[in-house]
Amino acid sequence: MKIISSILVLSMFISCNSLNDRAESKYLNQIDSLHNELKKSSNIIKTLQQELALNKTDKYSNENFIRFFTNFMSDSTFQVSRIRFPIKNVTWLDDPGDAIDTLIITKSEWKYESFYINTAFERTQIYDNFDLKFQATNERVLHWYGVETGGDAKYFFKGFYGKWYLVRMENLGD
Repeated sequence: MKIISSILVLSMFISCNSLNDRAESKYLNQIDSLHNELKKSSNIIKTLQQELALNKTDKYSNENFIRFFTNFMSDSTFQVSRIRFPIKNVTWLDDPGDAIDTLIITKSEWKYESFYINTAFERTQIYDNFDLKFQATNERVLHWYGVETGGDAKYFFKGFYGKWYLVRMENLGD
């Protein structure tokens, strides 16, 4: 009887160990699975962080605007290549003070603009955003206005992939 009791106790012990081993194995598999998911999530997070960092650094790292604009106003081929067509031009419908009209200009309709407008009666200001306030942005506005002539033109530029492009115009002078 002692032998049978010993065999039963030993069987139960082995059985318990076997159950424990299976439970432990299942638990370890779950941990491995969670660990793999965490690695995947971590890789996704790293990729997103890298993309955000690239976007953040690229956001305002366009070419030098003054150098760009010098080429833009002096080279007609370069000028056409740096306009996002079709481009909107907000202007008066007929005469100043009449209704405002928005013209859509296509590449084939574009006429070269030299921007050489510097007389005693004209002022040119370049702003670094469309709100006409000074701050670090990916936008520039060339605002030309005539002190005595009544001229008022705005040229809106935006940075895309490190390069400046004319994206909109507004001519609401007299």
